[in-house]
Amino acid sequence: MEEKGAKRILVVDDERDTVEMITVLLELEGYRVFTALSGSEAMAFLEAERRKSPEGEVPVDLILLDVMLGNEDGRKICQNIKEDEFLKFIPVIILTVRASLQDKINGLNIGADDYLTKPFINEELLAKVKVMLRIKDLHDELKKERSKNILLAQALEKRYSFGNIVGKSDRMREIYELISDISHTDSTVLIQGESGTGKELIARAIHYHSPRKNKPFIVANCSAYSQNLLESELFGHEKGSFTGAIRRKTGRFELAHGGTIFLDEIGEVSPPTQIFLLRVLQDHRFERVGGEETLEVDVRVIAATNKNLMEEMKKGNFREDLYYRLNVIPILIPPLRERKDDISFLASHFLDKFSREKGKKVADFSAEVMRIFLAHSWPGNVRELENVIEHAVILAKKEEISPKDLPHYLLQKSFQAEELVTLQDFEKDLILKTLKETNWNKHQAAQKLKINRSTLYGKMKRYGLSKE
Repeated sequence: MEEKGAKRILVVDDERDTVEMITVLLELEGYRVFTALSGSEAMAFLEAERRKSPEGEVPVDLILLDVMLGNEDGRKICQNIKEDEFLKFIPVIILTVRASLQDKINGLNIGADDYLTKPFINEELLAKVKVMLRIKDLHDELKKERSKNILLAQALEKRYSFGNIVGKSDRMREIYELISDISHTDSTVLIQGESGTGKELIARAIHYHSPRKNKPFIVANCSAYSQNLLESELFGHEKGSFTGAIRRKTGRFELAHGGTIFLDEIGEVSPPTQIFLLRVLQDHRFERVGGEETLEVDVRVIAATNKNLMEEMKKGNFREDLYYRLNVIPILIPPLRERKDDISFLASHFLDKFSREKGKKVADFSAEVMRIFLAHSWPGNVRELENVIEHAVILAKKEEISPKDLPHYLLQKSFQAEELVTLQDFEKDLILKTLKETNWNKHQAAQKLKINRSTLYGKMKRYGLSKE
């Protein structure tokens, strides 16, 4: 009885009795059987099924093909199948009445995967069918794994490609060009910028565009550990080197061998640890904490900070020699408030991202929302904007984001700014109207406005009001 998801087998033979016998035999084993009484009928069936099948899916899992098909040569049909890019991976078992070794070799040479001599024992046919289907399953599984690996590699490259560092302003375009120029070198990079500007994303883009892209990209957050723990985190430690060191630990530099290490918040590293970092940058060598063995690593170092390291050097908090070792290629990421052109671009990018993630049809922003976005200073930069858009998409009831979908703090700041602008506009309009009513007699205008003339002159200058 045919089962759901049953394997599909095409039987091609010009003898109707043989076709019917094989069909009954296979259907009793749960296979789904299709039949053709000639080679041309078989090829027409395969072509029709090709058009109906989902992309990449073959129409049948196995073909049983008789060599003698009346006026047609089954070997030629087999050859046509194996030369077709779409059909060539379908296993073919040749059915032949000739038992000579040469005939069997000839059948395999034209692309057949196995052969069966007529008359055959039912059990032998079923055994060969099971073996061929098992081989095809293994092939399909390997093909899926290969496709999965290719898609994973493509996803990684896409994720850390320039397309994921969203921005079209001139300053961001300069950063894209710089990433392209430096990715194929091993020079140390220092990325500076406020929190939330995407420093790690830039570092990953450099790594995934470099010859090291198939090697590790290791992140070490220097602000997350105390001095002693940071040394252990970066360089590893030996068993018993300090209380709690119950086993040897491999450090981040060792893990990054052959690839890239990203030292985030490098400005938080204490002066003693800075000395160890300086040696690694100079010699690519270090010892684990509590160890005597000197290890050598091949790593590219990319560091990032939201601090002004020049100021930290003046204060004595950051070593000058380490700064210049790190600052071989500097990248300064501008805050979002200095690249207003990117706000709408980024907002649309995040709207599309979260609409897909949350399964909601939210396609646009109201004009008032965009006005609020452009007026806000974005102290949290791109990260803050991303969080705001996610918040808005979750709350949105319509296909357009409205002000009520935004976090309250944005609305409060917007109201305060709007109120201030309204008062200024009102005062400007009132002064201009009064001046016109008095034919620009400033003495009379000041009297009507109940202010002195010097105050009036100041406000006229402030608002750029003149008779001309």
